[in-house]
Amino acid sequence: MFNKNENMESYTLEQCGSCRKQFKRKFSKGDFVFKIMSKCSSCQGQVVITKIFADTLIP
Repeated sequence: MFNKNENMESYTLEQCGSCRKQFKRKFSKGDFVFKIMSKCSSCQGQVVITKIFADTLIP
């Protein structure tokens, strides 16, 4: 259950449109879903933000 006192960390999930490789990183101001990012390091395909979410930090 959600508790206001829990510490949360926001993350951004990026995915390559060509090879479908996924990259998880910390959320940055200005991130939004479907934002076009850089080229994929594996295949040079286009990387797009697919998900923004938060995880609870365990003390």
